[in-house]
Amino acid sequence: MMHKGMLCIVSAALVGALWLATPASAQETELQGFTVNAGVFYPSKASVRRASDDLWISVDLGYRLQTSEPTETGFYYELGVLVGYRGSGSQYYIPVHATFTGYLNEQFFYRASAGVGFPKKGRVFTDDDASFSYSLELGYNFSAGTTPIALTVGYAAISRNDVNGFTVGLQLRF
Repeated sequence: MMHKGMLCIVSAALVGALWLATPASAQETELQGFTVNAGVFYPSKASVRRASDDLWISVDLGYRLQTSEPTETGFYYELGVLVGYRGSGSQYYIPVHATFTGYLNEQFFYRASAGVGFPKKGRVFTDDDASFSYSLELGYNFSAGTTPIALTVGYAAISRNDVNGFTVGLQLRF
């Protein structure tokens, strides 16, 4: 029952974000460099899902530190940092990463991040020592230049107990 409730919440968030992506006015505001990416994390190991839930919440708050100049082909990149949360109930870890985001054009991008994950000891994590963690994502901007909302899909992992899995989220830039 909990899984169906989580899917309903994520579906409602997706519909709401798509509604927000519709341009309301021609007024442009300067983006400050923050991103929020919220969605779900699906652990790939059955033993992790048995010890917790099938779907975990995945949230990242990122900040852009530096942006390159676009090349002739339109490619540019951003360097940044993020702090996140991946978990379900008392089973979770908090990633703190450095990020590299490459923009192929105004709509498609990819992100690689790596750093330290801080797990909470419990049924999933056997210890609460910090461990190496990383994530890889592909993204699509729905309406580049108007309302900066993107769909992301990716893979996230922490080396502690080999907890890894797939992510799907909506990203909002502000």
